[in-house]
Amino acid sequence: MGKRNGLTLIEVLVVILVIGVLALLIFPWLARSTEQGRRIRCRNHLNCMAKSMATYLNEHGNNTWYPCPLGRGLAPDDYNGAEWIATNFWVGVHPDPSCFLCPSSGDTNHNGVDLGTDRAIPGRFGPQTVSYSGMHYYSLTDANGNPKAAALRDDFPPSEIMASDDTEGTVNHPDRFFIRGGMGVLFFDSHVEWKTSAEIDIEHAVGQKGGLLWRLRN
Repeated sequence: MGKRNGLTLIEVLVVILVIGVLALLIFPWLARSTEQGRRIRCRNHLNCMAKSMATYLNEHGNNTWYPCPLGRGLAPDDYNGAEWIATNFWVGVHPDPSCFLCPSSGDTNHNGVDLGTDRAIPGRFGPQTVSYSGMHYYSLTDANGNPKAAALRDDFPPSEIMASDDTEGTVNHPDRFFIRGGMGVLFFDSHVEWKTSAEIDIEHAVGQKGGLLWRLRN
């Protein structure tokens, strides 16, 4: 009997089946690990944001005012949450443009080009330039939605929310790879909490009156 060379068709199919099963087991694990790492980096970005806000308060706000970029955003008499956050880039307090982007989002500021140097740039600066939502002038409202103040003071209670992942366009952290979706939430006492989609409607939380994050805008 001659020596057999190579594998039979059945053996090849068995090998392919084994490889396929291993891939089905390993890929979700790798994907979950990658996403978990991105969520940790996202929380680190929010922590850096808290530190930069504290630095702004000390160095530029006379220990009294948070950023109030009136005249520096896209509108001379208003600013949105993304512009409020970007102020720390404009004044050099938070010079790393990558920290303004959630690692799990498809947003980009083109390595800081779209962030600008001292103001929002029409046609460039937009909701995908900063992956986080924050406070702004018209977020400081009464129960009827009327503005109460023209600037952000430093007397917010620690339980007040300063910023979070945004919900503009694609949600940053949706349900995926058998991991429940959610978002990082930064409070004025500088601590960050992770809120799952079971705790918060991550697709409509930001800017929706009555919701946990309704005072925030992107």
